[in-house]
Amino acid sequence: MYVGTCGWSYDDWKQIFYPKALKQQNFLEFYTSVFQTVEIDSSFYHIPKYSTVSNWDKKTPDYFKFSAKLPQEITHKAKLELNKVKKALKQHWDSFSPLEKSGKMIAHLIQLSPSFTYEKHWNNLENFLNLWNDFREIYGNNLRWCPVVEFRHKSWMKDRTFNLLKDTNTAYCAVIEPEVPPRMDITRKDLFYLRFHGYGKKPWWNYSFSNEGLNIWAEDMKEIFSKNPNTVKVAYFNNHFSGYAVKNAMDLMPKIGVQPVQDLKTIQKRESQKGNINKSRRSLDKWINKK
Repeated sequence: MYVGTCGWSYDDWKQIFYPKALKQQNFLEFYTSVFQTVEIDSSFYHIPKYSTVSNWDKKTPDYFKFSAKLPQEITHKAKLELNKVKKALKQHWDSFSPLEKSGKMIAHLIQLSPSFTYEKHWNNLENFLNLWNDFREIYGNNLRWCPVVEFRHKSWMKDRTFNLLKDTNTAYCAVIEPEVPPRMDITRKDLFYLRFHGYGKKPWWNYSFSNEGLNIWAEDMKEIFSKNPNTVKVAYFNNHFSGYAVKNAMDLMPKIGVQPVQDLKTIQKRESQKGNINKSRRSLDKWINKK
C-alpha cells in the first residue's frame, strides 16, 4: 500500500513539513525520506522535459514510486479527441519513459473535466482508451503504462462506463469530493487508485480531513484490501493548502497499516541542525574574508 500527496513542491509546506532553511531543489529528496510515492501534479500544466524526468529518477531511491497526470492539453482542451491528442500523448510517453523503464511508475492519471460528460463524450473516451492500448503495444507490453481515469461528472457513474474500463484494462480513480459519489470499484485487477480532494469551498481541496472522517475511509479501504490482497493500492491527498495533504496522509497511514520511511520529526531535526551548521560556516567564511 502506498500513501502520498499530489505534488511536493509547495512553499507553504515550509515549517509545516519542510524545514524553513530547506531549498526547493531539495524538497523531493526530503519528501522521499517520509513517503514512498507521489503524484506529479505539474505535468497537468506542461509536459516535463525528458531530462527533468530522468533527474527525478536519479534523485529518488529504488523503493519510491510515481504517478503522473496527463496534460490538460489532452484532457481538458482537446477532450480526448484523437485527431488533437496523438502528438501530445506521444510527447508525454516519451518524457516519462525513464520512470517506466526503471519500474518507478505506478500510473498515468487521465483526469477529466466536469464538462466532459457521458452524453457528449462517450466516443471520445472509448476511442482514447483504445488508442492508449495501441500506444502501449508500440512501446512494449513489458512496461506498465497503466491508465487511470478520474471522472468529474456524475453522469459517468453507469455500469457501461465501468465495463468499458474493465474491457480496456483501465483503472478507475475513486474520489473523495462533493460532486461524484465515492465508489471504490476496481476495474483493473492490479491497481486500486484513490484521491482525497476534500469538501472545502472555493476550492474543494482547501480542506483538512478530520480524524473521525479518516477512520471511516480507512475502514472502507481495509475491507477492499482484504478482498483484493494481490492488488497494488495507492492513495493520494490533493488538499495541499496549508500542508493539509501531508498531515492527512500521515494521519491515514497508521490506520491502514502503512509506516513512513523515517520519522518526520527526526528528519526535520536533522535537516534543521544541518542548516544551522551551514549557516555557521557561511558566517565564519564571511568573517575570515573580512580579515
